[in-house]
Amino acid sequence: MLLLLTLALLPLGAVAIYQTNRVTTEAERTASLALLGVTSRAARNEEMILERAFGAARFFATVVPDFIANPDRCARDLGQFVERNARYSFVGILPLSGQMTCTSTGTSYDFSDWDGFDAAMAAEERTIVVNHAAPLSGESVFVVSEPFQIDGAFGGFISISVPHAGLPTRQGEMGELGLENLITFNSDGAVLTSRSALEDVNLELPADRRLADLVTSTPKAFVTKNVQGERRTYTVVPITGSPATVLGVWRTSDGLASQTAALVRPAVFPVLMWFASMGVAMLSLYMLVLRHLSKLRRAMERFTQDRQLSDDLDIAGMPNELAALSSNYVKMTEDILRHEAELENTLHEKGVLVKEIHHRVKNNLQLISSIMNMQIRAATATETKQAIARLQDRVRSLATIHRDLYQSQNEGMVNAGALVTEIIEKSKELAVARDSDVALEMQISQVLLYPDQAVPLSLLVAEGMTNVMKYIGAPKGGTPWVRVVLRQDAGACHLALSNSVGEVVEMESTGLESELINAFSIQLGSDIIVDRQPDSYTMSITFKVAEFQPETLNY
Repeated sequence: MLLLLTLALLPLGAVAIYQTNRVTTEAERTASLALLGVTSRAARNEEMILERAFGAARFFATVVPDFIANPDRCARDLGQFVERNARYSFVGILPLSGQMTCTSTGTSYDFSDWDGFDAAMAAEERTIVVNHAAPLSGESVFVVSEPFQIDGAFGGFISISVPHAGLPTRQGEMGELGLENLITFNSDGAVLTSRSALEDVNLELPADRRLADLVTSTPKAFVTKNVQGERRTYTVVPITGSPATVLGVWRTSDGLASQTAALVRPAVFPVLMWFASMGVAMLSLYMLVLRHLSKLRRAMERFTQDRQLSDDLDIAGMPNELAALSSNYVKMTEDILRHEAELENTLHEKGVLVKEIHHRVKNNLQLISSIMNMQIRAATATETKQAIARLQDRVRSLATIHRDLYQSQNEGMVNAGALVTEIIEKSKELAVARDSDVALEMQISQVLLYPDQAVPLSLLVAEGMTNVMKYIGAPKGGTPWVRVVLRQDAGACHLALSNSVGEVVEMESTGLESELINAFSIQLGSDIIVDRQPDSYTMSITFKVAEFQPETLNY
């Protein structure tokens, strides 16, 4: 919803931002021009000093041939010039040879070995350099050098030293406008002059730019942090006709530069408009829709948790669509409760019917077992009694499976491990009853099977235990033993019946047990594996545990 409302307000916001940006950009440009103009006016003193120094150098360049021809006159005139102009401390003529013999002090100097001498002579351009400890005066100066010509060819430089002590050190009324410092520097980035102490100049320089990179032919302004991390507005103004550039450092917290920062504040108006519009839209959305949906949601949660019908769904004041939705919800909950009650009644009736069916099946199996028991008592032949007893054991196995299926809590699956355990224990009881002492070892895990596999598996175990008890023998000096293993590995079930073998006893057999065992193994989808050893007999089977498949209905 916020996204849709934002898209709806996007055109108005775009127009507002565009207009605000235009106003801000124009105001920033005007403010930058104002700062540049003030910087040019503030640097007028430094500019005049440089212009006068270069003007004097250009004047002396016109009389260089006369000075070189008359060294005494050169020293006299240059000395008188320095004495009458306190702003200069030294004037000298530097020829191509590097031997400065014409100076204001009347002393000769050799600059041929000076670093940068050859590069300066090859450039033939006016320069300004700084010397914080001049060798002649011992004070901090900057030196302007103007090239001169003799007979139309480059002949050297006129050098004039200007002491820093004579430069202005106060901002005056510019300080009230926010001027922090006014710096001039040459094309190499060396500081020529500063309104503050020269040793403190580096503290106010831009932290992310070098002075040499600020040399420009057109005025410009930018905002960044100084070396101390304080935000400053910098204005750069070139001095026309000179290799020097003026750098103005302005405070952004007050003064003229702060007005430029204040111009950015109108840019927040579109954002405030968006927040106000979103607030009104969301309040309307809540009052008209969301609060009614919240009531409906709470009613649904109560109905889901405890089937409690809500009586606080007041459709008065709801929009028509929500009122219709609430009415349909109330009707739907009533229908659900009524249908659930009907389903519970039907389920209860089915449960009673299933119990009755299981009870009748149990009684029928018990009746069959009782009839067989009567037949056993009535029979006179031993073979007949044994055959009926075997049938009776199979019926009891079916009754046991049916009972476990009836009592199963595993969605119709039978614990085959419990069935096998019970069958084996009953077989052992019969063996003990015949005065046969048998050592029984069982490794039976819990294996859940559907009745289609549990029934043939149980019957197979019953027939197998019959064979085991019939042919079990005692090893020499030992006790007869029986070992049963039932486990499930992934999707496969493994059963193994092992018994000890003693002296071979010939017994008459009908072969029915073997046929039944093979039939049950076929039902399980596997084959019986027999392993005969001199002292043991093992019968094993491995089959895949089947998944439930619903019976196909015959319509």
